[in-house]
Amino acid sequence: MSKLKVGLLFSGQGSQKTGMGQDLYQQNGTYRTLIDQASQILDIDLPKLYFDSAAADQLSETRFTQPAIVAMSCALYEVVKAQLPTVTAGIGLSLGEYSALAASGYMTTAQALKLVKLRGGLMQQASDAQPSKMVAIMNTPIAVIQEACDAVKSNGLVAIANINTPKQVVIGGEVKAVDAAVAYLETHDVKRMVPLKVSGAFHTPLMQPAQTELHDALTQVDWTQGSFPVISTTTGEPFVVENLTQTLTDQLVSTTRFTDAIQKLTGQVDAVIELGPGKTLMSFARKTVKGINYYHIDDIETLNQTMTALRGE
Repeated sequence: MSKLKVGLLFSGQGSQKTGMGQDLYQQNGTYRTLIDQASQILDIDLPKLYFDSAAADQLSETRFTQPAIVAMSCALYEVVKAQLPTVTAGIGLSLGEYSALAASGYMTTAQALKLVKLRGGLMQQASDAQPSKMVAIMNTPIAVIQEACDAVKSNGLVAIANINTPKQVVIGGEVKAVDAAVAYLETHDVKRMVPLKVSGAFHTPLMQPAQTELHDALTQVDWTQGSFPVISTTTGEPFVVENLTQTLTDQLVSTTRFTDAIQKLTGQVDAVIELGPGKTLMSFARKTVKGINYYHIDDIETLNQTMTALRGE
C-alpha cells in the first residue's frame, strides 16, 4: 500500500443533503468528536443541521452550507489520514480548497471553519443584493460559450464561472444576461442547458462585494507550508504560501477551472479519493482523466470499501 500515490478531492458546495455523515457520526468516535468540536468553533449545531429534515432549508443556505461541508471533509480526512498511502496532491472545488488547505496544514481546521463561516455569510449577502442565476452548458466548446457571454453584454453581466469537465461549463451572472446567453446558445444548436439550484452567481464579478472583508480576514492567517501541495482551481498551479491570501480573494470572482487542476494529476497518482458529501468531483474527474481508480468517502460503507481497495484486499 505504501507505494501507492493518491490524490485527494475535497467537495464543493451543492452536494449537501439531509443525513450526510449520519452513520459515521453514530459509529465512528473520531468523526463524532471532530464534528462536535467544529460545532463549538462555529457556534452552529452541526448534527441538527446535518440530520434534522426540518433544517433542510437552512442547510441549503450558503452561509450554513459552506461551514457544514468543510467540517465534514476535514473530519473525514482526520479519520483516514493515518491509513492513507502517499498523498501527492489535494484539489478542492472552490469551497473545498479551504478543506484541502486545512487538511494539508497550510492553516488549522479551526481557521478554515471560521473563514468559511465568514465567506459563506458574505457570499450570501452578495447574492441577496443582486438577483442572479447559474446555468450548466453541456457539450459545447468554451469558445462558443464565451462568444455568447460577449454577445449579450448589453443585457448585463454574464461570465464563465466553472469549467467542471471538458463537456460541462457553467455560466453565471445577472438573470436577464444569463437568459440572453442561453437564448443565444439555443440559436447556435446547443441542446443541453441545466439551470442550477444556487443562491447566487458564484465565481463571477457579482461576488466583488464579498472580497474586501474576506481579504482582511485572510491576511490575519499565519499561513504555513502544507504537507502536500494543493492545486488551485483559480490559477491551475499549486498554492504558494506568499500568494494564498490574494488567490483565495481572487477565487470569489474568478472562473473555477477544475478541469485544469485535475489534469495536473495525470501520471502522478494511482487513485483519487473524494472526501465530503456525494461524489460530484469524483465524477467530474473521471470524465476528465482516465486510467485512475476513483473512490469517494461519505459514510461507513464507502469508508470501508475505499480503505479495503487501497489495501489491495
